[in-house]
Amino acid sequence: MPSVCVIVPSWAYWMDPLKLQPLWELYYATFLQDRLPRAEVEIFDLRVGAGEGRSPEIPERDVYFYWVMKSADSREVYDVVRRLREAYPKSLHFGGGNHVDRCTGEAAAVFDATFVGTAEELLVRAFADLDAGRLERVYRSAERFPFSDYGHARREFLPAARIVNDQHFSQYGGVPGTGVYFSRGCSFGCRFCVYNNPSKFEYRTPEQITAEIDYLKRTYGVEGVNLRDEVCVPVSPKTGMPYLEAIGKGGVVWRGQTVTIASEELVRQAAQSGCRELALGLENVESDDVLRIINKPSKSVAANRRFIELLKKYGIRVKVCLIFGLPGETGAVVDRTIRFLEEVEPDYVAVSGFDPVPGSPIYENPEAYGIEWIDDDLSKHAHLVYRFGDDEDVGLPFAYAEQTPWGPGRRRHEIVADIRTIQGYLRGRGMCY
Repeated sequence: MPSVCVIVPSWAYWMDPLKLQPLWELYYATFLQDRLPRAEVEIFDLRVGAGEGRSPEIPERDVYFYWVMKSADSREVYDVVRRLREAYPKSLHFGGGNHVDRCTGEAAAVFDATFVGTAEELLVRAFADLDAGRLERVYRSAERFPFSDYGHARREFLPAARIVNDQHFSQYGGVPGTGVYFSRGCSFGCRFCVYNNPSKFEYRTPEQITAEIDYLKRTYGVEGVNLRDEVCVPVSPKTGMPYLEAIGKGGVVWRGQTVTIASEELVRQAAQSGCRELALGLENVESDDVLRIINKPSKSVAANRRFIELLKKYGIRVKVCLIFGLPGETGAVVDRTIRFLEEVEPDYVAVSGFDPVPGSPIYENPEAYGIEWIDDDLSKHAHLVYRFGDDEDVGLPFAYAEQTPWGPGRRRHEIVADIRTIQGYLRGRGMCY
């Protein structure tokens, strides 16, 4: 069987690339090691921490595997493929992930094999085809393989210092924490998002959830988990109650992001299970029109306000996540945002510049949203990343037309100025982290 090297890109768009864990790379490395027991599987991590200098050269292996979640990583990954082809011309390169799903033709021109959708069984087939000398350029399957069919990611592929740190819960005493996925996919269809593949939620079983927490506690001394799920409080009580009870049995504190339509019963259970903080993707608090345009699950600013009150009732801290520059936004957005924040008093706020991410509905039909130009430099499309420093770019790799379906188009410099203003307001009140 071949030697396989899973590559983690540098994540250079993050202020601290080592804070989060490369969970999908760990997951697929674990899967490959389990399903190809005679293969040699490793992870090569291109992220560089403070004071570490440059990463060493990537060693020669038979197959390199890349899980390209963000389009912003694609140019770097393509460059790694090019350099490795020059150095090791006999090696092969496999690629999957959200970017490959959305830009399959482009990716297929780079990788020797591409995987569209959830890739577990496709990978097994590709390695069998490789042995038989009939490797295909694109693998896709109509059959859905649930997330619960497979085990959790083992973290031993990386040093312990890159698995657990005190940054996930820096606002809560800095307990040893790490990231987890207890579900994948999303049933909602926000028009700026690409992380709804699969297009329904696939959950771990309660037994799997508790077992993974136990593994992290025993192996790494973890006391807190950062749920990286798209929606960490399931909307359905039938699913949500056993899911949250399983986390509670793990005996850790946790935080994550969710939508604002869960019931009070589920919020109460989340608090009882150890939830300390929920990030809410409100995106815009200026008007219901913007929420309707981007197709948020909760299309009412008033409903979002009520959900924040519900979280506070059960002692869960609130992090409000906002996007400036969305279609339908007006010049009143700063004043109305500040008014909303002063009324609901969230604990923390994160602000991003809008990015029409490749593959999203807005990217695919920009004219319908008043957009006349989108930057074709994919390294600019890091998906809503803005890192709170005045000397850093705010994203916004696009431009509105002078007139949009909702009125005059906002200029990029106007949106940038609004972001600067709101960030200054938040920093002055200690609401950013």
